[in-house]
Amino acid sequence: MAFKRIQTQTHQLGGCKLEVSYNRLTTRFKVVSEGRVLYSKLLLFWPIHRAKLVIGKTIAPSESDQYELKIWWFLLWSSQLSLSRDLSTPAKLVIPELLEIRRRRSLGRLIYKGVIGSVRLLVNLAS
Repeated sequence: MAFKRIQTQTHQLGGCKLEVSYNRLTTRFKVVSEGRVLYSKLLLFWPIHRAKLVIGKTIAPSESDQYELKIWWFLLWSSQLSLSRDLSTPAKLVIPELLEIRRRRSLGRLIYKGVIGSVRLLVNLAS
């Protein structure tokens, strides 16, 4: 398995094509739609990020074009895009995971650390 510096994934949302990328060296998370950068931020050391995005029409966006981006990367990676209509109703989850490869790798690492930690604990208890 080769090291890939930039991990990308493409999603189709309505009539728009979303390109999500994550640079592993600089921790830059970027969402691009139709050549327009909607969100670009260095995640650095803060594990929780939230942002409001307008996806779709560029002229006079309606209420239905408001989306909420949630990124949580402490121990387990999670990046979600949900439709946010107003504050009184809960947001409807549109894309449950924006970067599947990051989620799989974080799950693999967590399971590996748990298994190795359990083996080390059992070896120390047995000796």
